[in-house]
Amino acid sequence: MKKQNMRMSWLVLMTLAFIFSFQNTTSAQDQVVSLANGKKIVVHANKTWEYFKDVNYDFDFSKLNNNQIPSFLRGGISASRQTLVNAVKIYLEGWRYTMPKPKSSQAYWGNHDGRTTWWKGYWYNRKTCKYSRKRPTKEADGHFYGDSQNDKNYWSNGGSPGTPSKIDWLLSSSGGTKPY
Repeated sequence: MKKQNMRMSWLVLMTLAFIFSFQNTTSAQDQVVSLANGKKIVVHANKTWEYFKDVNYDFDFSKLNNNQIPSFLRGGISASRQTLVNAVKIYLEGWRYTMPKPKSSQAYWGNHDGRTTWWKGYWYNRKTCKYSRKRPTKEADGHFYGDSQNDKNYWSNGGSPGTPSKIDWLLSSSGGTKPY
């Protein structure tokens, strides 16, 4: 058994050496690599690795259909099955969106007068307590990550923000204008 573990460690190290020998530039994203024995590993940007663990969601995605929005998401719009699947996955990982809100009395959705001010919209993860300016994206390890930038209590000039995406709408609780 000890010899088999040594062989497995050697195989992993050789695979990593092979991968790193062809990597001319560093990437900010993790990569999933399949080993010769069928197992997968996640190679991180800092050159460390770990065995890949699939993300298991406690939800039956087979019940999702076009325009059948689960009760825990914000309704009122039409959405494709794929959009709903993505929204549910982001939701189950703890992410919620707070819509931009008018700060000045002249500000309202659709008013593009650059003199108006708005509280910025932002993403917040209730499980990790992290913030994000950008919508969380799925990384190589299967989880959704934000950019760790906190825009809560920040405002901007420049008129009404653009129409929110369907994901933004579904993962918010109020505010905004309905997406197309």
